[in-house]
This record gives sequence, structure tokens and C-alpha cells, in this order.
Amino acid sequence: MNGLEAALTAISVITGLYSLLMAVRTYLLCFYAFRYRRRLPKQGENEELLARKPFVSILIPTYNEENVVDRILRACTSLSYENYEVVVVDDSTDSTVEILRRWARHPRVKVIHRGHRRGWKGGALDEGLKHLDPRSEFVLVFDADFIPPEDVIERLLRRFLHDRIAAVQGHHLPTLNAAENLVTRAARTVLSWGYSLDYPGRAALGGAPQLGGSVMMIRRDVLERVGGFGTSITEDYDLSLRLYLHGYEVFYDESVKVPCECPSSFRHFLRQMCRWVEGRARDLRRRLWALLKSKELSLTRKLDILLDGLVNLAGPMAIVWMACDVILPLFAIRVPGFLDLLNAPWPIHMACSLFMMASLPVAAMLALKWEGEKRTAKWIACFILATWITVPFHFKAYLQGLLTESSYFHRTFKTGRILRLEEQPLLPRGRLEAPYAREGLLNLPMFGTWQKFSPYRSWLL
Repeated sequence: MNGLEAALTAISVITGLYSLLMAVRTYLLCFYAFRYRRRLPKQGENEELLARKPFVSILIPTYNEENVVDRILRACTSLSYENYEVVVVDDSTDSTVEILRRWARHPRVKVIHRGHRRGWKGGALDEGLKHLDPRSEFVLVFDADFIPPEDVIERLLRRFLHDRIAAVQGHHLPTLNAAENLVTRAARTVLSWGYSLDYPGRAALGGAPQLGGSVMMIRRDVLERVGGFGTSITEDYDLSLRLYLHGYEVFYDESVKVPCECPSSFRHFLRQMCRWVEGRARDLRRRLWALLKSKELSLTRKLDILLDGLVNLAGPMAIVWMACDVILPLFAIRVPGFLDLLNAPWPIHMACSLFMMASLPVAAMLALKWEGEKRTAKWIACFILATWITVPFHFKAYLQGLLTESSYFHRTFKTGRILRLEEQPLLPRGRLEAPYAREGLLNLPMFGTWQKFSPYRSWLL
């Protein structure tokens, strides 16, 4: 075996072991996600904190969100909790500015307009921290396309069971426009995987589930202690790492489900996915050594963060696999894998291949079933197709995260279309008259009748 053959064999073995490791991790997450759902009702609630009714500040960063900004503000000003405010930090250059000018008259709403996008979403959130009510003890973040249920504050507050829990993350339920097209089906399945499988499984394993950028409530004093939201293009992931480095925990509560949108075009879907890959790779690279030597993190959490970081390598590994197992054999070059080196018989090869190949569709099916989807075949097909199409783009994004120090935050365009609305009884009800919103605000109980109606831009008709 010459040097080139040895190098190709080593690359093939590493790729095979990586694929096996990721498949084993996926099946473990499936198993522990089941256990999470049995344990969650037994976790208890902080009734004393709920009885005290601490002041909560809702932060909403916006950038050209004219299709959805009325909707999120309508929901956030109709919550059942009494002791809270809504702070909107706006970088918009479109009609969102005029819409927010009307909302600024609402007694619960503060609107801060920035004439720039410095720091991206994290920079906007940090600007919002400067304008919070002095009484504020907790900060709740929503993206503009979400429709929070009326009791969302109470349901998140109850999970601050002890002082080491710095943040509580709720469930992003990406169903509003999920059935719109093939792209939204793929995007919904990606998010369902994260919030119905990955987060619950890691929480049950004693790992380090991360914040998701929206439906996340954080203690204000802790947030200021760790340096705020920061300027990363994945500010939620970077904040999660900093919280764990300071010895805090993130509690994931799957029962707090908040409907939201999926990217509806392939361009926006691809940009969102690449931003996640690039930002996470960069944030982990910057903080890896501090994480490894930290005495605040258990070995289990360190391993969990490392394995989660290895998921970002899926794009590069898929490129290598295609080169070794698809392209090179076309030129009569066969590169042995790790099972070949072990002289494993063909039934072992077949079983191992099926084991690894089945991990994606099995996990996606379970995640969708847990979110109440009865027929999953179309969703899984779109998910797998999108996974392979985006491989080279993920590879490029991963390299950018490893080799560069800054990037551009491409916002995900929100259409405001609603094709499905889950958990309707928990949503805020009634009407809100001008000047806080445009006339004719749709009354939410009507959604039960209109769920199968044709798409519309938002609930403002």
C-alpha cells in the first residue's frame, strides 16, 4: 500500500466511523426522547415564583417584518400575565417603521428604532436590554413570526426550579405554513427533529440542550453577568455556551409549544441552514478550549457539546463519502472501509449499512409523530432530498465558520401565511382596535373554522 492508498483508506475509515457514531447518537436520542416525555410531568413547578409574579420583559427584534409584526404584537399584548412589558428593537427600512409607530402608543409597548444593523440580531437584543423596565427580572425573546399562547409567561416561569437554571427554552412549533410547498415541508422536519428529538433526548441524557433564539426566557441578572446576547450570527448558540461555561443550566420544556413559520423559498431555507452551520462552527471553535478545561461542566455535558458540534461536520463528511464510495469506483478505484479492514462478512456490511441509512428517516418519523403528524412519508422525503441538495453549501459554510471571524446575517423572510394553527384554545382572543393595529383584526376563535382556508398574508384582513 503506497502513501496515496494509505491516505484514502484512512479518510474512508474516518468517514465510516463518523457515520456510525452519528447513527448511534441518533438512536440514543430517540430512546432518551421517550424517557424525557415520561419524566417531564414529574419535574415539578416553582409555585413560589409564580405567586410572586416577577416583572417580565418581552424582547422582539424586527427587521422588515411588515407581514407579521402586527400579529406578534397583537399576541404579546393579549397575554394573561399582568406584570410585563413588550420592547421592540427595530432595524427596519420598510413599512414596519410606520406600523410600529402606531404600536408605540400602546401602554405596554416600547419601540426602539436603530438606524443600522450592527451586531445583527444579538446587537438589537443587547440594545433592548438598555431600555428594560428597572423592575424586570426575566427576559423573554420572540422572533416576529411566532404566535405565543396567552399563558406562555406562566408556563415558562414555572420551570425555573432552582437558581442554577438560567434559562428556559420552549418548543418551536413550525406548523403555520408547513404544508405550503416542498421547501416548507423540509424546513418543518428539520425544526421538528431539533425540538421533538434532539433537545428532549439531550435533556434526558443530562446533556447541554441549547437556546433556540425564540421562546426563550432568561434571568436578566445572569444575562448581564455573561455579557448579554453578543454579536454572533448564531447568538442563541453562543449564549448557550457562555451560560454553561459559567455553571448555569438551560431547561427545555417541550410542553410550551409556540406556532411559527418555516422558510417558504429554497433561497431563504438555504441561507438559514448555512447561517446555523457557519455560526455554530465559529462559536464552538472560539470556545472549545474553554469548554474542555472548564470545571463548571460535567464530563457528560462536555461530551454532549462535542458530539453536537460534530453534527456540523455532516456536510464535509458527506462530500468525502461520495468521493470514496461513489466517484472513485467509477474509475475502478476501490477504497476499503473500516469493516473491510476488519474482514467483516457481507451480512455485517449489510446490517451496518442499513443501521446507518435508517437513522435519518426513523428519527424524522418519530419527531413528526411526536408533533402530531399522522402521515410522514412526504415530509421525510422532502427532508432527505433537501439534506443531500444542501451538502455542498453546508461544506462551504462550515469552512467559513472555521476559517473566518465574521459573516453576514441573512434574515429569513416571513410571509405571514397561515395554513394551520395548532393549540388554538391557548391563543389570545378578542379584538384590538386602532390606533395600536390596523382595522379589522381577525378574531382568533375564527381560526378553528378557517384552518383549511386558502393562504392569507397574516391574521390582519
